[in-house]
Amino acid sequence: MKNLIYIIIIPFLSFAQCDKNQHLISISSNTGEWANEMAWGLWDYNTWMDLGANENSALILFQGENNFETIILDTCLPNDGCYIIAAYDSYGDGWNDGYIEVNINNTKAPVIYELEDGNWEYWTFEINADPCEWEIQGCINPEAENYNNLATIDDGSCILPLFFDWNKQQREYFLYVPEILPENAPLVFVLHGYWGQGSDMIGILQEQADEYGFVICYPNGLEDNFGTYHWNANFNESMSSVDDLGFLTNLAISLQEEYNLDSTKTFSCGMSNGGYMSWSLACNAPETFKAIASVTGTMSGPDWEECNPSTLIPVMQI
Repeated sequence: MKNLIYIIIIPFLSFAQCDKNQHLISISSNTGEWANEMAWGLWDYNTWMDLGANENSALILFQGENNFETIILDTCLPNDGCYIIAAYDSYGDGWNDGYIEVNINNTKAPVIYELEDGNWEYWTFEINADPCEWEIQGCINPEAENYNNLATIDDGSCILPLFFDWNKQQREYFLYVPEILPENAPLVFVLHGYWGQGSDMIGILQEQADEYGFVICYPNGLEDNFGTYHWNANFNESMSSVDDLGFLTNLAISLQEEYNLDSTKTFSCGMSNGGYMSWSLACNAPETFKAIASVTGTMSGPDWEECNPSTLIPVMQI
């Protein structure tokens, strides 16, 4: 049987002293596996209806860090009325044995909430008030990667793939273009790992793209001969015959032309199998990809034996 060690952290907000007409709320967050995927926030009715799930206006925010950890947060609810707790799991498979316990005014029977599956869940409660009519902002397009089946109002956040025709197939990719993009900006490809998809990588490097002005492409791999999404980093044909080298190279050239990007500043990075593919691009397409970085991924066997690039480019291995 697995032995679990639970750590209780009580920040200085605990044991808050509330003013008259305010209500003490104590929320115990108990993380399970994949704690970093677990998050939630608490809002009052008026703020939620005006601003939605705005982090800056939340009464409390929680973001998990360590597995099997208990963190207690206290605050004072400003008045009687309606409140909402918005729960989020970044991977989309629920909190994996994580849950929260909510105690108002030191009641002896706290309410337990658990996000069992999916990305989102919402729990509402009232203090000396009738139930309120809530509106949930989010993406209501079921075709989008960030579709929220609980949302009632579309907030314009839907993330939909773009398409590129290559080798008689429509290949998918996601693109992030900063609001302010300089002329001849760089282009960075971020490649997912084995089993993954481009949507898993969305968000990576976006703060840096806003600050330094470059475009990010998050492409999707196809299934290999075993039915798993992958990048064919020059693997043996018994595993894959997908032409990812041609797809990524020609997609890069197309994006350079469409967005007037600097062809001398196109780069690739990736995790695991995405790192393998970045190495393969360094070996086989240095005319297009001018530097690569790999996290945990190395060269495939054929690339290790046959890599002979027409020109050398900088590489980083993490």
